[in-house]
Formats: sequence, C-alpha cells, structure tokens
Amino acid sequence: MKSAHSNDSDSELWQKFRDGSEDAYAFIYEKFAPVLFHYGYRISQDEDLVKDCIQDLFVNLWLSRYKLGATNSIKFYLFRSLRREIFRKGNDMKAFQYHDLEAFTGDEPSLEDLWIRTEEEHVRNEALSKTFTNLSVRQREIIFFRFFENMDFDQISLLMDITPRAAYKLVYRALDAIRNSIDQKNFRK
Repeated sequence: MKSAHSNDSDSELWQKFRDGSEDAYAFIYEKFAPVLFHYGYRISQDEDLVKDCIQDLFVNLWLSRYKLGATNSIKFYLFRSLRREIFRKGNDMKAFQYHDLEAFTGDEPSLEDLWIRTEEEHVRNEALSKTFTNLSVRQREIIFFRFFENMDFDQISLLMDITPRAAYKLVYRALDAIRNSIDQKNFRK
C-alpha cells in the first residue's frame, strides 16, 4: 500500500511532521529507521546502543517538533542527529567497519573456476576489510558518506563539523592510505 506521503518532497514531509502530523512522523520513521540503523552500526557495532540512540532520536524529534527548523534533506538531518546521539552516549567509535563487499557474478563458470574465484574474492575482501580497519575512524566515516551515501563535500563537512577543504583532504588521505595498503599487499606477492 502506497503511503499518502510517498510523493512529498523532504521539505513538505518535514513541514507536515513539524505541524504535528503523526502520519508524517510514522512515514519518516519507517523510511529512515533502517538506513539510520545501517549507518549507526558502522559507527558502533553495539546494536543495542544504536537502537537506543535511534529510539531516543525519534522520541526527541517528536517532543521538539514545533521547535525544529526546516530542512530539505531529512536523511542528512537524521544522520547528523544520530551521529551526535551516539557520540553523546560515549561510544568508543572503534567498530566502524566495512561490511558491504559484494560477491562476484559470472557466466556459468565451472566448479573449479567458481572455487578459485571465491577464494580470490575472499582474499581480496579480507585484505580490503583489513585496509578499512587500519583507517582512522574519521577516514572510514568519510569514505562511507562520500561513496556509500553519495553525499557531497558540503554535506559531509556540515555533518562532520569540518570545512569542505578539510573534507576533501580527509577523503584524499583515506583513498591514498587504501591505495598504499593495496600496493604494499600486491608488492608482497
């Protein structure tokens, strides 16, 4: 069943929520809670903490809805709020992990080819995961925002409380660290 708010822009939906629409509030929750959990889990692998922070975020949103300002990006607003909530609760930020490596697809390979590809992919995924683990928390976070959430540098800078120039530098350094790590691993072979 299609929601009455499916065609609303973020600005319209947010305004309806700010005006007290419980339907708009429920629609925002249903639409963004899974994305927020996915993002929050990247910050902290403590599922209970993430769930608590999301719940607190939405309770606080409802209680302060009349005082909130306008926004044209609900997702951005919620990401920033959840990030603040997790930091506020004193999370150690060590568990920001990369979990979205996709499996290969091919055209009917033989069982031997499939096994070899699977092993090669496993080695690559493990190396990439270790590379991500070796990045700083802020580098992992900015890679997530830039390449998984497709945020622009202005949004990232607002979300991370840094300048756009600092965001560019942080992405560059993270990509450079990834490249160097991969080059070192390839050199050792």
